[in-house]
Amino acid sequence: MMARRYAASATIAVSAAWAAPAATAQMKSPEGDAAAGRDMALLACTGCHVVAPNQPFKPINTGPPRPPDFKEIANRPNVTTAMLQRHLATLPTVPENSHMPNLMLSNEELRDVVAFIVSLRNK
Repeated sequence: MMARRYAASATIAVSAAWAAPAATAQMKSPEGDAAAGRDMALLACTGCHVVAPNQPFKPINTGPPRPPDFKEIANRPNVTTAMLQRHLATLPTVPENSHMPNLMLSNEELRDVVAFIVSLRNK
């Protein structure tokens, strides 16, 4: 009888230990991950924007109008996290007049890219 209780307690403890890291891994910051956003932006945005001064190549599309550098965007006085998220999420799929297309980022990717852009603000 006592052995069954110990076995049941051990099973519950092991199950809880396995479930805890999985639950923690699924909880993401609502603000996004700036490092992941930088990686995504280097892959998706460098064709038109200067994402980082050390990016692998210069933008191909230089305008007109010239696409702004990410640091320039971050330091505009009216830029907020919510505004950037809304702007990027509502871009058209097919650009009109050579404007930026919607890259169809997932919610997590969108938060990450915005977190990266905001991290570029002058302190």
